[in-house]
Amino acid sequence: MNEFMKKNYELQSLKLIDKLRSRNFGADYFDSKEEMLDYLKSNIAKGNSVAVGGSMTLFETGVIDYLNENKDIDYVDRYHTDNIEEVYLKSLTVDCFITSTNAITLDGILYNVDGRGTRVAPFIFGPKKVYVICGVNKIVQNLDEAKARVEHIAAPANNIRLNRTNPCTTIGQCVHCNKEETICNQYVITRRSGVKDRIHILLINDSFGY
Repeated sequence: MNEFMKKNYELQSLKLIDKLRSRNFGADYFDSKEEMLDYLKSNIAKGNSVAVGGSMTLFETGVIDYLNENKDIDYVDRYHTDNIEEVYLKSLTVDCFITSTNAITLDGILYNVDGRGTRVAPFIFGPKKVYVICGVNKIVQNLDEAKARVEHIAAPANNIRLNRTNPCTTIGQCVHCNKEETICNQYVITRRSGVKDRIHILLINDSFGY
């Protein structure tokens, strides 16, 4: 991303941070993934239990590597387990849940589409703290653009990554299929954090995930 685009995104992001805080979210802006990761490390206490939602952003920003390497936390690892159902249940009761979002509007509303709900359920209720790590590529004008972003970018890309046979993998956009393999079952709009600062958005001035 060139310097002029980064400056434009910075201006948008700082206004967005204010909007998010007015909606009871915690919100912070970072120039780089390294700055974000330093913040995250300093805010997850020793001994905390931590789980994650499925997210390419967490891999690309180094969060998953950090969790794998940190022996001072109780990492509930969804990527290395013989009992994924147990991991999903534990994710509802951890101290800290880390995930991303499919889209975030300039007015401070989060939009997510999920398959089984294992990402959005802890987002909504359970963990004491939820960190939402988000690149500026996820910023959209409104909920209509958020839906379009999922249908034209996030859903097809994730279906291709997961080797699904859904129609979007061949035409590049959602057709609202009703196939058994669909990963678009739960549509969640989060317009406010019910508990002040429980949901905390970490917005990075770079592009991550789908």
